[in-house]
Amino acid sequence: MIRLASLRATAILLPALFTVLASSNVIADEPARFHHVVLNVTNPKDSLKFYSRVFGAVPIKFRGASDALFTERSFLLLNKVDEPPDSRLNTGIWHIGWGGVDVKNEYEWWKRHGVTIHTPLTPLGGPDNYYMYLSGPDKELIEINTMGHHRFAHVHFFCDDVNAATNWYATHLGLKPRIPNRPRPKGSMDTLAGIWMNFIQADNVLMIFFGKPDVSPSPPWWPDEPLKEIQPTRGRPIDRLGFSYREIQPVYDRMQAAGVKILEPISQKPGFKMKSFIVEGPNQVAIEVVEAKPIPEGIWD
Repeated sequence: MIRLASLRATAILLPALFTVLASSNVIADEPARFHHVVLNVTNPKDSLKFYSRVFGAVPIKFRGASDALFTERSFLLLNKVDEPPDSRLNTGIWHIGWGGVDVKNEYEWWKRHGVTIHTPLTPLGGPDNYYMYLSGPDKELIEINTMGHHRFAHVHFFCDDVNAATNWYATHLGLKPRIPNRPRPKGSMDTLAGIWMNFIQADNVLMIFFGKPDVSPSPPWWPDEPLKEIQPTRGRPIDRLGFSYREIQPVYDRMQAAGVKILEPISQKPGFKMKSFIVEGPNQVAIEVVEAKPIPEGIWD
Protein backbone atom coordinates (compact mmCIF):
# COMPACT_ATOMS: atom_id res chain seq x y z
CA MET A 1 0.00 0.00 0.00
CA ILE A 2 2.87 2.36 0.79
CA ARG A 3 4.43 1.66 -2.62
CA LEU A 4 1.11 2.28 -4.37
CA ALA A 5 0.71 5.60 -2.54
CA SER A 6 4.22 6.63 -3.59
CA LEU A 7 3.47 5.85 -7.21
CA ARG A 8 0.28 7.89 -7.06
CA ALA A 9 2.16 10.85 -5.53
CA THR A 10 4.81 10.60 -8.24
CA ALA A 11 2.16 10.58 -10.96
CA ILE A 12 0.68 13.76 -9.49
CA LEU A 13 4.02 15.55 -9.05
CA LEU A 14 5.66 14.76 -12.40
CA PRO A 15 3.37 16.93 -14.59
CA ALA A 16 3.87 19.86 -12.21
CA LEU A 17 7.65 19.35 -12.31
CA PHE A 18 7.66 19.29 -16.12
CA THR A 19 5.62 22.51 -16.15
CA VAL A 20 8.12 24.25 -13.86
CA LEU A 21 11.08 23.14 -15.97
CA ALA A 22 9.40 24.16 -19.22
CA SER A 23 8.59 27.62 -17.91
CA SER A 24 12.00 28.29 -16.36
CA ASN A 25 15.18 29.53 -17.97
CA VAL A 26 16.94 26.22 -17.37
CA ILE A 27 18.55 25.16 -20.64
CA ALA A 28 19.60 21.80 -22.01
CA ASP A 29 22.59 20.13 -20.37
CA GLU A 30 24.69 20.50 -23.51
CA PRO A 31 25.87 24.09 -23.96
CA ALA A 32 25.99 25.82 -27.32
CA ARG A 33 29.10 25.23 -29.40
CA PHE A 34 30.96 28.09 -31.08
CA HIS A 35 30.31 27.71 -34.81
CA HIS A 36 31.04 30.80 -36.94
CA VAL A 37 31.54 34.50 -37.48
CA VAL A 38 29.68 36.14 -40.39
CA LEU A 39 31.56 38.92 -42.18
CA ASN A 40 29.93 41.33 -44.62
CA VAL A 41 32.38 41.57 -47.52
CA THR A 42 32.42 43.40 -50.81
CA ASN A 43 34.82 40.99 -52.53
CA PRO A 44 34.86 37.41 -51.20
CA LYS A 45 38.03 36.59 -53.17
CA ASP A 46 39.91 39.38 -51.41
CA SER A 47 38.71 38.13 -48.03
CA LEU A 48 39.66 34.53 -48.80
CA LYS A 49 43.13 35.64 -49.84
CA PHE A 50 43.62 37.92 -46.83
CA TYR A 51 42.59 35.47 -44.11
CA SER A 52 44.44 32.56 -45.66
CA ARG A 53 47.61 34.63 -46.20
CA VAL A 54 47.71 36.47 -42.87
CA PHE A 55 46.05 34.01 -40.50
CA GLY A 56 46.39 30.62 -42.17
CA ALA A 57 42.63 30.11 -42.42
CA VAL A 58 41.68 27.47 -44.98
CA PRO A 59 39.45 28.57 -47.91
CA ILE A 60 36.54 26.15 -48.34
CA LYS A 61 33.11 25.83 -49.88
CA PHE A 62 30.86 25.80 -46.83
CA ARG A 63 28.53 22.82 -47.25
CA GLY A 64 29.47 22.94 -50.91
CA ALA A 65 27.49 26.16 -51.37
CA SER A 66 29.40 29.32 -50.45
CA ASP A 67 32.91 30.71 -50.08
CA ALA A 68 34.09 30.53 -46.48
CA LEU A 69 37.14 29.92 -44.33
CA PHE A 70 37.80 27.21 -41.78
CA THR A 71 39.75 28.32 -38.69
CA GLU A 72 40.61 25.06 -36.92
CA ARG A 73 37.33 24.58 -35.04
CA SER A 74 34.98 27.21 -36.48
CA PHE A 75 34.14 29.07 -39.67
CA LEU A 76 34.32 32.54 -41.14
CA LEU A 77 31.24 32.81 -43.36
CA LEU A 78 31.31 35.51 -46.03
CA ASN A 79 28.14 37.43 -46.87
CA LYS A 80 28.65 39.40 -50.09
CA VAL A 81 27.35 42.98 -49.99
CA ASP A 82 27.28 45.59 -52.74
CA GLU A 83 28.43 48.57 -50.68
CA PRO A 84 31.24 48.75 -48.10
CA PRO A 85 29.71 48.25 -44.65
CA ASP A 86 29.85 50.99 -42.03
CA SER A 87 33.14 50.30 -40.21
CA ARG A 88 32.77 52.64 -37.24
CA LEU A 89 33.78 50.88 -34.03
CA ASN A 90 30.57 51.51 -32.13
CA THR A 91 28.82 48.13 -32.04
CA GLY A 92 28.71 45.40 -29.42
CA ILE A 93 31.50 43.51 -31.23
CA TRP A 94 34.72 45.47 -31.05
CA HIS A 95 36.95 42.99 -32.92
CA ILE A 96 37.95 39.38 -33.55
CA GLY A 97 41.41 38.15 -32.66
CA TRP A 98 44.18 35.70 -33.47
CA GLY A 99 47.16 34.62 -31.42
CA GLY A 100 50.76 35.44 -32.21
CA VAL A 101 54.10 34.03 -31.09
CA ASP A 102 56.87 36.52 -31.86
CA VAL A 103 54.49 39.44 -32.25
CA LYS A 104 57.18 42.11 -32.31
CA ASN A 105 58.83 40.60 -35.39
CA GLU A 106 55.49 39.57 -36.88
CA TYR A 107 54.45 43.21 -36.75
CA GLU A 108 57.52 44.30 -38.73
CA TRP A 109 56.94 41.47 -41.22
CA TRP A 110 53.36 42.48 -41.94
CA LYS A 111 54.26 46.15 -42.22
CA ARG A 112 56.76 45.25 -44.94
CA HIS A 113 54.23 43.05 -46.73
CA GLY A 114 51.49 45.60 -47.14
CA VAL A 115 48.98 44.66 -44.46
CA THR A 116 46.96 47.65 -43.25
CA ILE A 117 47.92 48.43 -39.65
CA HIS A 118 45.11 49.98 -37.62
CA THR A 119 46.94 50.17 -34.28
CA PRO A 120 50.73 49.82 -34.13
CA LEU A 121 52.64 47.40 -31.93
CA THR A 122 51.80 48.08 -28.28
CA PRO A 123 53.20 46.49 -25.07
CA LEU A 124 50.61 44.44 -23.21
CA GLY A 125 52.50 44.01 -19.95
CA GLY A 126 55.28 41.58 -19.19
CA PRO A 127 58.30 40.75 -21.34
CA ASP A 128 57.70 40.00 -25.02
CA ASN A 129 53.95 40.50 -24.62
CA TYR A 130 52.40 42.73 -27.30
CA TYR A 131 49.29 43.39 -29.31
CA MET A 132 48.47 45.11 -32.58
CA TYR A 133 45.34 45.65 -34.65
CA LEU A 134 45.02 45.05 -38.36
CA SER A 135 42.26 46.17 -40.71
CA GLY A 136 40.67 43.46 -42.84
CA PRO A 137 39.56 43.97 -46.46
CA ASP A 138 36.30 45.62 -45.35
CA LYS A 139 37.88 47.44 -42.40
CA GLU A 140 36.86 44.82 -39.87
CA LEU A 141 39.14 45.14 -36.85
CA ILE A 142 41.40 42.18 -36.05
CA GLU A 143 43.76 41.85 -33.11
CA ILE A 144 46.97 39.83 -32.95
CA ASN A 145 48.34 39.42 -29.44
CA THR A 146 51.02 37.25 -27.87
CA MET A 147 49.48 33.86 -27.09
CA GLY A 148 52.10 31.30 -28.14
CA HIS A 149 50.09 30.13 -31.18
CA HIS A 150 48.65 31.43 -34.44
CA ARG A 151 45.04 30.29 -34.06
CA PHE A 152 41.71 32.11 -34.11
CA ALA A 153 41.44 32.92 -30.44
CA HIS A 154 38.83 35.46 -29.34
CA VAL A 155 35.88 37.75 -29.91
CA HIS A 156 35.93 41.04 -27.99
CA PHE A 157 32.65 42.68 -26.97
CA PHE A 158 31.60 46.09 -25.64
CA CYS A 159 28.80 46.12 -23.07
CA ASP A 160 26.55 48.56 -21.28
CA ASP A 161 26.48 46.08 -18.38
CA VAL A 162 29.05 43.28 -18.31
CA ASN A 163 27.12 41.15 -15.84
CA ALA A 164 23.86 41.41 -17.79
CA ALA A 165 25.70 40.42 -20.98
CA THR A 166 27.50 37.38 -19.58
CA ASN A 167 24.40 36.23 -17.70
CA TRP A 168 22.47 36.29 -21.00
CA TYR A 169 24.92 33.85 -22.57
CA ALA A 170 24.75 31.67 -19.47
CA THR A 171 20.95 31.65 -19.38
CA HIS A 172 20.22 31.18 -23.06
CA LEU A 173 23.28 29.35 -24.43
CA GLY A 174 24.62 27.56 -21.37
CA LEU A 175 28.00 29.32 -21.62
CA LYS A 176 29.26 30.08 -18.14
CA PRO A 177 31.23 33.25 -17.34
CA ARG A 178 34.55 32.90 -15.57
CA ILE A 179 33.21 35.01 -12.69
CA PRO A 180 29.42 34.79 -12.06
CA ASN A 181 29.03 38.52 -11.34
CA ARG A 182 31.91 40.95 -11.36
CA PRO A 183 31.46 44.32 -9.63
CA ARG A 184 32.27 47.34 -11.73
CA PRO A 185 35.75 48.63 -10.75
CA LYS A 186 35.90 52.11 -9.30
CA GLY A 187 39.35 52.93 -10.70
CA SER A 188 40.39 54.54 -13.96
CA MET A 189 39.92 52.66 -17.24
CA ASP A 190 43.50 53.58 -18.19
CA THR A 191 44.73 50.19 -16.91
CA LEU A 192 43.32 46.67 -17.07
CA ALA A 193 42.58 46.78 -13.35
CA GLY A 194 40.10 49.60 -13.94
CA ILE A 195 38.21 47.95 -16.82
CA TRP A 196 34.91 46.21 -16.08
CA MET A 197 35.45 42.86 -17.78
CA ASN A 198 34.63 39.18 -17.73
CA PHE A 199 35.28 36.14 -19.91
CA ILE A 200 33.44 33.14 -21.34
CA GLN A 201 35.23 30.20 -22.96
CA ALA A 202 33.24 28.77 -25.88
CA ASP A 203 35.16 25.75 -27.18
CA ASN A 204 38.55 27.18 -28.21
CA VAL A 205 37.28 30.76 -28.59
CA LEU A 206 37.55 33.17 -25.67
CA MET A 207 34.72 35.68 -25.49
CA ILE A 208 35.98 38.86 -23.80
CA PHE A 209 33.45 41.34 -22.39
CA PHE A 210 34.52 44.94 -21.67
CA GLY A 211 32.43 47.72 -20.25
CA LYS A 212 32.14 50.28 -23.04
CA PRO A 213 34.75 53.09 -22.98
CA ASP A 214 32.27 55.86 -22.26
CA VAL A 215 34.48 58.00 -20.02
CA SER A 216 35.95 61.36 -20.96
CA PRO A 217 38.77 61.69 -21.72
CA SER A 218 38.95 58.32 -23.45
CA PRO A 219 41.41 55.78 -22.00
CA PRO A 220 44.72 55.40 -23.90
CA TRP A 221 43.70 52.05 -25.41
CA TRP A 222 40.62 53.67 -27.00
CA PRO A 223 41.68 56.43 -29.42
CA ASP A 224 38.15 57.38 -30.49
CA GLU A 225 35.55 59.57 -28.82
CA PRO A 226 33.83 58.11 -25.72
CA LEU A 227 31.44 55.34 -26.77
CA LYS A 228 28.10 56.40 -25.34
CA GLU A 229 25.60 54.47 -27.49
CA ILE A 230 26.26 50.93 -28.72
CA GLN A 231 24.82 50.26 -32.18
CA PRO A 232 23.53 47.00 -33.76
CA THR A 233 26.02 44.66 -35.45
CA ARG A 234 23.74 43.79 -38.39
CA GLY A 235 25.08 45.24 -41.63
CA ARG A 236 28.51 45.97 -40.14
CA PRO A 237 31.79 44.29 -41.18
CA ILE A 238 31.38 41.77 -38.32
CA ASP A 239 27.70 41.05 -38.74
CA ARG A 240 26.98 38.24 -36.27
CA LEU A 241 28.27 35.26 -34.34
CA GLY A 242 27.02 31.71 -34.73
CA PHE A 243 26.54 28.95 -32.17
CA SER A 244 25.34 25.44 -32.86
CA TYR A 245 23.07 22.80 -31.35
CA ARG A 246 22.25 19.38 -32.74
CA GLU A 247 18.56 20.37 -32.71
CA ILE A 248 17.48 24.00 -32.68
CA GLN A 249 13.67 23.85 -32.45
CA PRO A 250 13.74 23.40 -28.64
CA VAL A 251 16.28 26.23 -28.36
CA TYR A 252 14.10 28.51 -30.49
CA ASP A 253 10.97 27.67 -28.47
CA ARG A 254 12.79 28.29 -25.19
CA MET A 255 14.22 31.64 -26.30
CA GLN A 256 10.89 32.78 -27.72
CA ALA A 257 9.13 31.87 -24.47
CA ALA A 258 11.76 33.77 -22.50
CA GLY A 259 11.12 36.92 -24.53
CA VAL A 260 14.39 36.98 -26.47
CA LYS A 261 14.06 39.26 -29.50
CA ILE A 262 13.83 37.13 -32.65
CA LEU A 263 15.41 38.82 -35.68
CA GLU A 264 14.83 35.92 -38.10
CA PRO A 265 12.78 32.78 -37.35
CA ILE A 266 13.97 29.29 -38.17
CA SER A 267 14.60 28.91 -41.88
CA GLN A 268 16.85 27.09 -44.30
CA LYS A 269 19.44 29.67 -45.37
CA PRO A 270 19.95 28.87 -49.09
CA GLY A 271 23.25 30.71 -49.42
CA PHE A 272 24.84 28.65 -46.65
CA LYS A 273 22.67 25.51 -46.85
CA MET A 274 22.05 25.54 -43.13
CA LYS A 275 19.02 25.60 -40.87
CA SER A 276 19.23 28.47 -38.38
CA PHE A 277 17.53 31.36 -36.65
CA ILE A 278 18.86 34.74 -35.53
CA VAL A 279 18.20 36.55 -32.26
CA GLU A 280 19.39 39.81 -30.75
CA GLY A 281 21.79 39.27 -27.89
CA PRO A 282 23.00 41.83 -25.36
CA ASN A 283 24.02 45.23 -26.74
CA GLN A 284 22.32 44.46 -30.06
CA VAL A 285 24.80 41.75 -31.05
CA ALA A 286 23.20 39.47 -33.63
CA ILE A 287 23.44 35.81 -32.62
CA GLU A 288 22.75 33.00 -35.08
CA VAL A 289 21.83 29.55 -33.80
CA VAL A 290 22.51 26.86 -36.39
CA GLU A 291 21.54 23.20 -36.44
CA ALA A 292 24.81 21.32 -36.74
CA LYS A 293 26.89 18.67 -35.06
CA PRO A 294 29.82 19.85 -32.95
CA ILE A 295 33.07 20.38 -34.83
CA PRO A 296 35.07 18.40 -35.92
CA GLU A 297 32.21 15.93 -36.46
CA GLY A 298 30.05 18.66 -37.91
CA ILE A 299 32.44 19.83 -40.64
CA TRP A 300 31.54 16.78 -42.73
CA ASP A 301 27.78 17.49 -42.76
